[in-house]
Amino acid sequence: MTRNTSFTISTSARRAGMTALGAAATASLLLTGCGVGTPVDREAQGGGDADARALRLAHVYDAGHPVEECGVTTLNEELQGSGLRVDSFPAAQLGSEAESLEQVQNGSLDMAIAGPSFLGVWHKPVEVLDAAYLIEDVDHYVETVEGETMGSVFDELYESSDIRVLSSWYYGTRHTTADKEISSAEDFQGLKIRTPNAPLYLENIQAMGGTATPMALDEVYLALQQGVIDAQENPVPTIATAKLNEVQDYINLTGHVVQGVQITTGRSTYEGLSEEERTALDSALQAAADATRQCIEEQEQSILDEWKTGNGIQVNENVDRESFAAAAEEAMSQQPWGDLYQEIKGQQ
Repeated sequence: MTRNTSFTISTSARRAGMTALGAAATASLLLTGCGVGTPVDREAQGGGDADARALRLAHVYDAGHPVEECGVTTLNEELQGSGLRVDSFPAAQLGSEAESLEQVQNGSLDMAIAGPSFLGVWHKPVEVLDAAYLIEDVDHYVETVEGETMGSVFDELYESSDIRVLSSWYYGTRHTTADKEISSAEDFQGLKIRTPNAPLYLENIQAMGGTATPMALDEVYLALQQGVIDAQENPVPTIATAKLNEVQDYINLTGHVVQGVQITTGRSTYEGLSEEERTALDSALQAAADATRQCIEEQEQSILDEWKTGNGIQVNENVDRESFAAAAEEAMSQQPWGDLYQEIKGQQ
């Protein structure tokens, strides 16, 4: 693979640009009460080792999401006897994805779960994994994140930012909910569609014909209920755990991103682990990745089956994905990592 070094952001520029986020992240660490700053109790759940070295992990997903219930739980089960355990802080207790990554980078947090678009702030090519209609299915996703091409990109991220990708977990296939059926780009026009607050999400929706509105996940339910936004896009398990199906009439199976999230750590934490601890952590993370994938895929199917036979949100399978994909490919190919996009698509 020929790498385009022109889109490597300098470390000093990134750090200067993230100063405000660092201040916000530090403030979030001081919050107490109402469950804020309180990790999931692994002892009460029968997992974790009280005498082990604790690694603090932050993510933005609800405690009932498969990332937590299947991924983090399995991670601690597999770490039993290794001298390590993971104390998890779900539901953005320690800040947003961007803020958690800043804490990982500066060593004030051991681990964080973040998506490729947020890692792309630190090394632009990583965000390609969130590009619309890049990945065909879950098998293709796993092959991609475990392959040499993305392995090189993750290595470049570590060298340039001190953020190390330890593992990639399947998060789900993103679909679009709205109060009407969406079957083509024409149906997207005029809709205010919530996306996470990262540039590529906005560009994905624009390429598909919509108008993107960035917003934090925990604000989406009320925004939909009050009509501040018209639609949103997320994987099925996330839609269900956030109860967004209660405030939308249709889920339209656009399947525009087959997505994963990255489990990250910083250089100071990683280099502070012994070889034995690294080996144990790597093995546990692989088991957790497998468990998360199984849970996500099972929930995607079972929840959709329930919605198809229920009286609530309706499932629209009549979506012209080919036209969406053609428009997305044209737009994504114009990105700085356009060649990488084409390379990964060609590996299907």
